[in-house]
Amino acid sequence: MFQVDFDLVLRFVPPMSEHEAGYRLNRTFELPFAPSNGTAVFSRDWEGMEDPLGYVLKDVTWDIDRKCFLAETVSEICDFPIAMIPLEICRFVDYGWTIGSYADQYSTVRKRGRKRRKFPTMTISDWDEEDTEAWNSDKNGRPKEFKTVWHAVVAMMAGLWNNCPVAYAMLKTGVHVEVPKEGFGDLSPLQTRFRDAIREYESLTFDQRCEWRDRVVGRYPRMSDLVEAIK
Repeated sequence: MFQVDFDLVLRFVPPMSEHEAGYRLNRTFELPFAPSNGTAVFSRDWEGMEDPLGYVLKDVTWDIDRKCFLAETVSEICDFPIAMIPLEICRFVDYGWTIGSYADQYSTVRKRGRKRRKFPTMTISDWDEEDTEAWNSDKNGRPKEFKTVWHAVVAMMAGLWNNCPVAYAMLKTGVHVEVPKEGFGDLSPLQTRFRDAIREYESLTFDQRCEWRDRVVGRYPRMSDLVEAIK
């Protein structure tokens, strides 16, 4: 049997970009044959799905030292309500995925721990996808837990360097709206504010962008902490 250390790379598009780093979950499994790029694997226990759509393995590598294969796959979840992102990650965790990456075992950089206040229980399991869709751009009717979720999503994107101009605008305006390209229709006042916030980020120097990212990642909740606190 061949052991495979396997990463699932999640991108929630939007607000994330499909061209940049994603949020990683990990699990190990065994195959009776050596995998290769393009091999598709399926288990009902991994996601609770009946149809064997399969995860297509990419970047397959044999680790001589650990005597196992490394591989990853990408899943892009499109047009998903931002408020539901932690619940979707939680669903994967409930099916046996762990937050993190096989790459964590190879890092030579010592990560400094951050002392955090005790994270409150997040009673958001009963949130409905249809209801939460409106919260992306409408601040009315948002429950009190929404702000914590919003900040965790922004911090996740900043930490991954994924679509930071949009993450910056989300934090500054408190909403997420699609902004049409220049010349493709008039903008609403809300779209104008969001576009201006994006441009403000783009006007920052590289050092200022790094400072903003470090401040956001250090101040707001980690997605892993939020997922763990969901009830």
